[in-house]
Amino acid sequence: MIDTLPRVSHNLRNSIRDLHRTQHRDEQQEYLAEGPHVLQELLRAGHLPAVVIVRDDADEEMRSLAFDCRDRNVAVFASGRKDMELMSDAAAPQAILAAVPYHAERPVGNRVLALDAVADPGNVGTIIRCAAWFGFTDVVLGIGSADVYNPKTVRSTAGALAHVNLIRKRELDAWLSSLDERPRFAAVARGGAAPERLASASNFVLVVGSEAHGVHPSVLDHCTEHLTIPGSGGSESLNAAMATAIFCYEGRLR
Repeated sequence: MIDTLPRVSHNLRNSIRDLHRTQHRDEQQEYLAEGPHVLQELLRAGHLPAVVIVRDDADEEMRSLAFDCRDRNVAVFASGRKDMELMSDAAAPQAILAAVPYHAERPVGNRVLALDAVADPGNVGTIIRCAAWFGFTDVVLGIGSADVYNPKTVRSTAGALAHVNLIRKRELDAWLSSLDERPRFAAVARGGAAPERLASASNFVLVVGSEAHGVHPSVLDHCTEHLTIPGSGGSESLNAAMATAIFCYEGRLR
């Protein structure tokens, strides 16, 4: 059946490869999604790709997924292994990938996670995955945070970016000051209340900073309460994604 698909062109191959770069993604308003699981989650959430490319030797699951996309009027192309390696950002490319339009930003809901300069794409992707699992409605990425549409971030979400409202490139101090009157919790290394405080809140923002620098003082000024994860070991701090998972568990949708 793959023989019936048009072949990926040189121009399309280069356009997909350009999605590795932030500037091109922002110009095209599209990002690269690789692998069947991410693509399935996007389809389940109603995020249709603009283009799907499937490798000639793809297995039955990936071929079926490609033709499911074609049945939804998505443009689907076939590719050889070499071209797929050129288009992929992964060290071990999978046999299906897609160019997906940026998700429309919506007004925030009642459980909002905001990231202040969390720069590592793997951490940001893992944090988005945690937020989606624990029922957070939104993830707001402050200036200095890794781009949610960076290919490594997308892979690290394992498809969870399909299930939360993503808001990019915000000056968090200005954004927080524009919100309605709701609790604004900041994760700090020392001196805050216990994370269980989140269990009694139903409409809040939780701000998490980087492991190295924490939440910036100008952002802390707009937070109403500080939270700290108690520890008894000798480590200086938790990884940002690990700490956020604990906070998200305490603030989970009940």
